[in-house]
Amino acid sequence: MFFVDTIGTEGLGNRGYLAGGATEAVVVDPPRDIDRVLAAAARRGVRVGLVAETHVHNDYVSGGLELARVTGARYLVPAEAHVAFARVPVRDGDTATVDAGAGLTLRALATPGHTPHHTSYALEENGRAVLAFTGGSLLIGTTGRPDLVEPRLTEPLARAQHASARRLADELADDVRVLPTHGFGSFCSSGGSGGSGAGSGGSDGSTTIGEERAHNDALTRDVDDFVKDVLAGLEDVPAYYTHMAPANASGPAPLDL
Repeated sequence: MFFVDTIGTEGLGNRGYLAGGATEAVVVDPPRDIDRVLAAAARRGVRVGLVAETHVHNDYVSGGLELARVTGARYLVPAEAHVAFARVPVRDGDTATVDAGAGLTLRALATPGHTPHHTSYALEENGRAVLAFTGGSLLIGTTGRPDLVEPRLTEPLARAQHASARRLADELADDVRVLPTHGFGSFCSSGGSGGSGAGSGGSDGSTTIGEERAHNDALTRDVDDFVKDVLAGLEDVPAYYTHMAPANASGPAPLDL
């Protein structure tokens, strides 16, 4: 048996997640104010054994490094991300135990597009995927924008987004819940294919692989049409984004909130 709790930051349009079994849990893309994460874990009565980042974030300072320090958790970061701190480098296909007693395992899926190193994670229960933490890859009715890394990479990353979304749809069953980090009003979602990330998701912001297969432009349109619309719909990047990725890559210092 597993659970998943959403830890949202409404002003940023982002969500982190706490998921696990009876005693152990993983936190995916935690917010800076980790007190909320620790309180959620305490309510569940679980120990945070893993902290996982889908990518080096452009829109907020991550609490992942500090959460790992405080809890003693293993800190999973995509191997190709250039960071200045010690972490567990994660590559496509890598797995990590979340809660052995509950049969829960986290499996990494390389999904480049939002960034070149972007990685999604499937939570598997006894070998069967039940949740997909898709970060800035497959969102609700859209995908993460591809233009936040380097202008010359924008079109190649948009094409990679299309391929990554289709990989998730091909490898995961229709009933697997899709739990993205971006897309709830975040500027990290692509305006060209849905903007705010609204669309096929339910009133609580939930969706599934099957629902996205039916409605998400990355899964219903060919790559050329998808890329054309994504590039045409990109909005200005908020000025503060300039500071976020360097802060996350260097390792945010402890913060007393």
